Amino acid sequence: MTTTSLSAYRATRPNDPAMDLLAQATAALRADAGFVEREDDVAAAVFLADETPDPLAMEAFDRVLAQIDAAETRDRQAIERTEGGDPIRAEIACRLPSPVREAALEALDHNRWRFAGMGIRRLPLKVQSPGHVELMRIEPGRGVARHAHGGDEVTLILTGAYFDGFERYGPGDISLAQGDFTHAPRAEPGEVCYVLAISYGSPKLKGVYGLLERLSR
Repeated sequence: MTTTSLSAYRATRPNDPAMDLLAQATAALRADAGFVEREDDVAAAVFLADETPDPLAMEAFDRVLAQIDAAETRDRQAIERTEGGDPIRAEIACRLPSPVREAALEALDHNRWRFAGMGIRRLPLKVQSPGHVELMRIEPGRGVARHAHGGDEVTLILTGAYFDGFERYGPGDISLAQGDFTHAPRAEPGEVCYVLAISYGSPKLKGVYGLLERLSR
């Protein structure tokens, strides 16, 4: 999914805090220098070149410096909250973009990780949304059971990468699964894969897992 299509999809869900979090996290990831050479960013720059720039307000520079100072303070405080504690908290504080990091650390103050399969953990985030918002941690080589959805599922890859049987997704990439689209994301070897997942319907497990789920009802 490209940034343009993300904007179009977001427009179909106005006033949804989950979409706001997704957009903020995407913007934070794309601010990283590693995205400078991405082809889709180059294309976006071509369109921006045709825009007429607005003059900066006199206090704009001071506001930017203040925002940078505030961001550095949040980074330092996030790391301080994890000192001497859970190593996964430290992983979140050091590696995730600040919008998701803040939401995850807040959730961990009141909630616990949930088991979602071998090497997979789910952390529900406290986001007021018609969808279910969670952070997922998938260890390298581990995969989510093959499934479809009762509604849309929007997934932003934060770290690592996974292959869902159709496409590979890396940091900053967004997967949009709609309707009866069935996939089985599996993290690639190497780095732990963190994803921000927003589901607007319950997953429908396939195969053996789906049978076990139906028998357990």
